[in-house]
Amino acid sequence: MRISEILKTKSTISFEVFPPKNKSGDLSSIYNTIKGLAELNPDFISVTYGAGGSTKGKTVDIASHIKKEYGIESVAHLTCISSSKEDVKNMCEELIQGGVENILALRGDRPVEEEFDESQMELKYASELNDYINEQFPNTFCLSGACYPEVHSEAECFEEDLKALKAKVDAGAEYLVSQVFFDNNYFYRLVKEARKIGITVPILAGIMPIMNSKSLLRTSKMCGCSIPYQLSTMIESYYHYPSAMKEIGINYATNQIVDLITNGVDGIHVYTMNKPEIAKAIFDSIPTVLKEWNHE
Repeated sequence: MRISEILKTKSTISFEVFPPKNKSGDLSSIYNTIKGLAELNPDFISVTYGAGGSTKGKTVDIASHIKKEYGIESVAHLTCISSSKEDVKNMCEELIQGGVENILALRGDRPVEEEFDESQMELKYASELNDYINEQFPNTFCLSGACYPEVHSEAECFEEDLKALKAKVDAGAEYLVSQVFFDNNYFYRLVKEARKIGITVPILAGIMPIMNSKSLLRTSKMCGCSIPYQLSTMIESYYHYPSAMKEIGINYATNQIVDLITNGVDGIHVYTMNKPEIAKAIFDSIPTVLKEWNHE
C-alpha cells in the first residue's frame, strides 16, 4: 500500500533503520532490529541508502524483507547525488521486483572525496529525481521527500529552502518527513509557513532519541539542528552517567512526541539508530496518548 493512502485515514507512527556496514554483507543484526520494531505495529519502516549508494543493494533486500516477512509497508531511500539515471532506473526495477512501492527521494549528502565532480551529476536535486522516477515508472511509486525545520545547510535562507521544498512536492512528493529537531517550535514554524505557500501534503515529524552527548553533538552538526538550553544542561549534568543519559534521551523524545501529538502532527517518524528497545520504551510510556491520537 502507498503510504499516502495510509495518511488519508490516520496519523502515522513509523521508524527508520539503516543497513549494517559490514564487509561480510551479513544482515542478521538488522533483521533482529526489524523484528523488535515490528512488535510495535508501526505503519511503515523506512530503510536508508548509504553515502554514495554504498548500501543500496542491502536497502532493497531489507525493504523487501520488511514487506514480505511482516506485512509492514516499507520505504526505500534513494539518492541521486552519486547515481546516474541508469542507476536509479535499475534500483526502481529491483524495488518493483521486491514488492516495494514507496520511495523517499533524496539528493543525498555530498561525498567527502575531494574528487567528487558535481557537474557530472545527471540528477542534481530531489525534485529532478522525482520527475525522472515518475517519467520512467508512471503511477508506480509513492514518492516522498525530506524537509528541514531549521533550514538546509546549503540554503541561503528559510524562504529559499521553502521554495525548494515546494519544488519537491510539485514534482510528486506525496508526503514529507522532517529532519531531526530538538525544539518543536521549529517544526511548527515549518508547517505553518509551508501551508502558506501551498504545500498541502502531510508533514511527518522526525524524532531521534539521544543516548549520549557525543551522539547529540554529532547529530546537531550533521543535521544542522540547534540544541535547546534545557537539553544541553541535562546532557552536561549527566555526561558521566550513561544510564541517566539514556533516561534523559527517552524522556526528552517522549515529551517532544506528546507535544507534537497534542498539536495535531500528521505523523511521528522515529530515527531508531537500530535500537528497537529505545522505541519500545518511548511508546510503552504513552499508550493512552497514542490510542486517543487515532481515536482507537
